[in-house]
Amino acid sequence: MDSATREDLKRNELGEALGKGIHYAEDHSRIILWAAGGVIGAALVALGVFFWISSRQTGANDLLVEALRVDGAEIVASGAKSDDPVHPTFASEAARRARAKELFAELDERYGSTRTGRVAKLYLAQIALLENDREKAKQQWKSFLDAEPDGALSAAARVNLYKLDREQGRAAEVAEELKKMLEQADKPLPADVILYQLALSYDTLGKAGDAKDTYRRIVDEYPQSSYVADAQREAGPAPRGN
Repeated sequence: MDSATREDLKRNELGEALGKGIHYAEDHSRIILWAAGGVIGAALVALGVFFWISSRQTGANDLLVEALRVDGAEIVASGAKSDDPVHPTFASEAARRARAKELFAELDERYGSTRTGRVAKLYLAQIALLENDREKAKQQWKSFLDAEPDGALSAAARVNLYKLDREQGRAAEVAEELKKMLEQADKPLPADVILYQLALSYDTLGKAGDAKDTYRRIVDEYPQSSYVADAQREAGPAPRGN
């Protein structure tokens, strides 16, 4: 992940998570007011809830930023400074990965109930893949989706799960799930993404004709899709008369 993408993730996810905390405090202050039966008491309790949530989010934000710094830290031949709070460096990729894993695990343990904290699961899944622990990676992605089934990060987790399932011989099950998903009114993934994953699943199953037809659907129905160039290459020339 490049530095620009990493910074965008930090800004968008952390800001949204903090906003959720503020709305939670505002919404719940009405319930607290009704239950407490007094404006002063309710205000104090609501204020306490707000600052508790804010402090948790702030702690999660700080820990995520620290983990991201480590995850993207430079590998140096000598003079590594793994404890540098601003520009950490490491003597090897293994050392960097081990430290990043510690920080993301701490983030997950302490703040996994927050949107910010849940980001740790995605990084822990990636680290698990690097350590050749596919079941651990799958567990992390599924845990993330259980807590947050919608959004761009959830879409990435789903796609990663489909890829892993295909690699583990479950392409048929993936294809069936994707075909059902295409029929849903409220799809958890954009339709062109579903079609592309379905085509990849057909390819894995050796169903070349079905794969080509599915790639063709992307070209015909979603010409603005980011997959269209790959789909066009795989689909081949359009049938005569189109």
